[in-house]
Amino acid sequence: MAGSDDGGRSGSAAPSAARVVGVSTVAALLALSLSIAGVAGTAVAIDQVAILSPDRTQIEAAPGETIELDVTLRSQGGHGGEGVEATTLIARYHPDYLEITEVRRGPWLEGDETEVRAAETIAHERGTAILEQRREPAANGTTGSGTIATLTVRVAEDAPPGTTTISFDESEIDLTGDWPIAVVDESATVAIDGGNESLASFDHPDPDDIDRDAAASSANDSAGADEPNDADGSEPIPGFTVGLALTAVVAVGLLSILSSTGGDGRHG
Repeated sequence: MAGSDDGGRSGSAAPSAARVVGVSTVAALLALSLSIAGVAGTAVAIDQVAILSPDRTQIEAAPGETIELDVTLRSQGGHGGEGVEATTLIARYHPDYLEITEVRRGPWLEGDETEVRAAETIAHERGTAILEQRREPAANGTTGSGTIATLTVRVAEDAPPGTTTISFDESEIDLTGDWPIAVVDESATVAIDGGNESLASFDHPDPDDIDRDAAASSANDSAGADEPNDADGSEPIPGFTVGLALTAVVAVGLLSILSSTGGDGRHG
């Protein structure tokens, strides 16, 4: 009888061990797939983003001084080779301390056999300057890195010492396709008269509430301008394809484990 009891325990141990190995292996496969999927997701996120940044994030200026600030756009477009066809740069600042007197378009959107239509709107009392640009025809759009605009900024004569910002967080980038693109921006901080304390903030209105008179200031450039972008021609990473492949790997692994344990793994 004792031998029979030992044999019973011994016989049940093998399936139990197999189930433990099966569960551990499945857990490892799932962890690996989630880890790789996370990396792939990050790559996709980076690939489908437009980054706006000033050429200087820290600027020293005196009251009454005029400075120029270049704004750079970096983007590889979206899925399926979609490029950028239009941009709306929205610069916001405190009108008591700074004034954007001019916004000139840069060469970023230029390309062969297309024109760039640009319209500038400056609402100083609202602390907002807007530069809209569009390719006509859009063709395949633009990708790469280059200057999208140059701002002329004047520091108020009576501006107190301290720091104030020029932000671009309401800007918009449009692709040639239907998918939206995320816009990441970086602000420029202006230190006035050597001050290092933050000056008062300003309650900016919604940019959509500002009248934009395209006739006030517009610019057209002829077609066939040289491409200024450092485009590398890389294709966006199709994240959903990677996800499907990982799911298939996990499924095959699970089926293999269940087969080797005789199906015991399905029950507690």
